[in-house]
Amino acid sequence: MKKNLIFTLLFLLTLSFAVSAQEERYTSTRLENQINQLKRQTVDLADQTSENISRASSNTRSDLDVAFLAQQLDASAGLFQQMYRDGRRASELRDAGAILSDLARRAPSYGSNSYIWRDVQNTIADINRELGNSNSGGGGGNNENNNPVLGRAFWRGTVDARVRLEIRGNSMTVTTMSGNTYGNGTYSFANSLPRRNVSVGVNKTKGRGSVQIIQQPSRDNDYTAVIDVVDNDGGAKEYQLEIFWR
Repeated sequence: MKKNLIFTLLFLLTLSFAVSAQEERYTSTRLENQINQLKRQTVDLADQTSENISRASSNTRSDLDVAFLAQQLDASAGLFQQMYRDGRRASELRDAGAILSDLARRAPSYGSNSYIWRDVQNTIADINRELGNSNSGGGGGNNENNNPVLGRAFWRGTVDARVRLEIRGNSMTVTTMSGNTYGNGTYSFANSLPRRNVSVGVNKTKGRGSVQIIQQPSRDNDYTAVIDVVDNDGGAKEYQLEIFWR
């Protein structure tokens, strides 16, 4: 009887550690697609820069530095891809994403392959945003911005002066607070806003004015996020927002 009890306790402890480790892992179809895209881009970049070195009759130190950096980025992107496939913890992925970001900052802003470098930098920035890295920083510390993104919603519409978005669950109410009304626009949800305390943020991907988070979801407001889009420049303008929560 005593042996059975000990065995049961050991089994439960093992299971608890396994579940705890699993909960620290971060999986996302969006992130996986971004990682695969990055690897395709770095392969192309490494091939192009290597070909440039081979074709040239002589190369400067700067040319060689760019080519070596491209090879380093490609190898790093491959390692990052393998880490994700191995189910590494979210904190490890965030740290790896920050290292990729540091490498990408050394990219040249001119030259025949500058557009590929920009694509690589943009994809790395997208990966870090998906992982919740603040300003593409590291994954350590207790800042809430280091938490992974749990869900997203997207809105596109026209704003004359001020429009208010109220988000609850998987629904969005659009109200014109001032200025001309141009309808509700269009919206979609990748995930529903949960009925618990989360921190909502927003990225303005198109538009000239400002975006203000008026209320964070809480029990007091029935877990509703309230966001104002403000355009004081005169005339109407189209806006696109990416709303996310951690």
